[in-house]
Amino acid sequence: MTAPTRQQPATRPCAREPRGFTLVEMLVVMVLLSTIMLALVSGMRSAGQSSDRVDAHLAMQDEERLAERFVRSTLGRPSARPVVGAGINAPLPQLGSAPSSGRPPPLFLGGPDQVSWVGVLPARYGAGGRSFFHLGVEPVEGSNALVLRYLPWDDQANFPDWGAASSQVLMQGVAAASFQYENDRPLNMDANTEWEGTWAHPGYLPARISIDIQREARAPLQWVVPLWPLPGSLPGGADGDDEVIGGS
Repeated sequence: MTAPTRQQPATRPCAREPRGFTLVEMLVVMVLLSTIMLALVSGMRSAGQSSDRVDAHLAMQDEERLAERFVRSTLGRPSARPVVGAGINAPLPQLGSAPSSGRPPPLFLGGPDQVSWVGVLPARYGAGGRSFFHLGVEPVEGSNALVLRYLPWDDQANFPDWGAASSQVLMQGVAAASFQYENDRPLNMDANTEWEGTWAHPGYLPARISIDIQREARAPLQWVVPLWPLPGSLPGGADGDDEVIGGS
């Protein structure tokens, strides 16, 4: 007889031990996450800087438009009213200028880098009415700026001391400004007009003023301002259809 075979106990499959990430895998994941975060932060920073640059550019454009509009509204409407006593110290007109009418000249001084005149200050910038004005480049807070100075008008033959006048900074970062004056009564009879660097015709005002503005960090600007004297200040006075706002 054969001996009975002994049954082998059924073997259970051994459970697989849990296995975590290795150090190398963790390092790879951390490097990938760091790269992604760096790219996201860099992109957000670039977007923020671009937005700031756009905002700064738009702010500068607004400043330029406001400055040009203000200069046109003040310099473009000068008073041609003769000033009693101004003819005594006024410079003699150049050859070719209009013959003297015996009337005192208007109070106007045009130089190569600055201009002074009498005009009307808009009411929102002060009391309004006729005022003395001076436009030029001055140092402001460590840099140069285009500055407008003004004082309430007083019936006098000369311009006041600008050091005591109120000032308004129109544009920062201006390296220099040069002025040209259009003479519509030139010596050359074949020319309709001519441009001069200094206005030396006390008997009348220039037709237009060209202002070339050189800026420190931006492209230069050129403003050409036509002069339309206030109707009430003209020798013939204001016509019936003319409107005089804020003074004459």
